[in-house]
Amino acid sequence: MVGPMNYSHNFSAVIFDLDGTLLYSLNEIAAAGNGALARLGHSIHPVDAYCHFVGAGAKKLAWRILPEDKRTQENYDALVPVLLEEFERELNTIAYPYAGTLEVLDVLSSAGKKLAVLSNKPEEFTKVAVEKFLPGVDFFAVHGGRNDVPLKPAPDCALKIAESMGVAPERTVFVGDSDVDIKTAINAGMIPVGAAWGFRGSKELVEAGAKIVFDSPSDLAKLL
Repeated sequence: MVGPMNYSHNFSAVIFDLDGTLLYSLNEIAAAGNGALARLGHSIHPVDAYCHFVGAGAKKLAWRILPEDKRTQENYDALVPVLLEEFERELNTIAYPYAGTLEVLDVLSSAGKKLAVLSNKPEEFTKVAVEKFLPGVDFFAVHGGRNDVPLKPAPDCALKIAESMGVAPERTVFVGDSDVDIKTAINAGMIPVGAAWGFRGSKELVEAGAKIVFDSPSDLAKLL
């Protein structure tokens, strides 16, 4: 754990990122990305490379996975729809919650904390993932990437979620595994908490401004 424990009893809600925070989904994201690249004749990447490709939404993912010498507008425009087709085929097939996730969500909910999910993954896939892999969790709201709302790290959707929950931003914890999530929390005036168990690790989270960084989902109970 990194950071002081000084937020006890000072928050009313928790907004979670999804991939790399609640769910380990890297294998299926890599399968979708590599499947799309292969269909268009591009070279593919090892699964671990996707740790640094993900986090900014499907369109950014498409650009990032293109080989550097193939990053043209024409190749990008061709890849995006194929990637979305591969999302339909691969996503929400082999993802799973990190160990301790369901238990700590129950602890937080039982303590009266309102819970929500905010992902940059397209909303239709985000909602299916939550329903399939986190069944029975009483999330107040589940939102993914949409065309009518700016993606994280813009604070717009995080602030709308907090408002819908009736919770002030400064009493809302935002938990995520990447600098995008920490910047979202800071931009929204929320409490930024890093998930070092996810795709990026603690160094990026601390440098982005996380106040606390936890090593496992179960550590989130220490916020209470």
